[in-house]
Amino acid sequence: MTEKVVVVDHVPTFRAGLAAVLEQGGFEVAGPESAISWIRRNQLDAAVVTVHTADMLPLRELIATFPELVVVTVLLSPGIADFRYALRAGAHAAVQWDSHPDDIVRVVRSAIAGQTVLPTRIVQSLANSSLEGPDHDTFRSDEIRWLRALAQGTSVVRLARNEGYSQREIFRRLSDIYRRMGVRNRHEAIALAGQWGMLVPGAEPDRNGHPVPATGS
Repeated sequence: MTEKVVVVDHVPTFRAGLAAVLEQGGFEVAGPESAISWIRRNQLDAAVVTVHTADMLPLRELIATFPELVVVTVLLSPGIADFRYALRAGAHAAVQWDSHPDDIVRVVRSAIAGQTVLPTRIVQSLANSSLEGPDHDTFRSDEIRWLRALAQGTSVVRLARNEGYSQREIFRRLSDIYRRMGVRNRHEAIALAGQWGMLVPGAEPDRNGHPVPATGS
């Protein structure tokens, strides 16, 4: 039976190129302009979504709308962080845009079969960093302070007032922090920050970007 997939990309040329790769790999492919409405009306095996770390929102919205749908991300950037963000956003698998067409087809077919195919360097990085702190310079000291305040129950409204920002601005800044952490909301951010050791009172990032508890006097 031929697997049916939809290609989601707002750039027509990218969408057409990816569709051609998948069709040559034996998939039945659709690449509609309005993917969300099209998915609602059709039975699919997977959605193949082109994303960039700077804009994970469309991916999150797709996964939230269709939680049972297998989603494979095609990453325009090759960094390890991009794989982390995509997988934490809920993608079943991820592959680089410049991968060999056979590799892209293999990743999609494996995801449909319930398996995740990733480059070895990505798997090793994920295994080594599951409980490690963020990379160097990922978060400023004030951003760590905000996460601690949220963990202590401070509302976003009060946080905005305390920090001298409008509510809209603090929401924007927090959303940026969540994106860099690869999480969807404050609850996931607090949980991950706790694993990373960022919520320890007085902790500030060391030169490697890892929080260090303050020592007593």
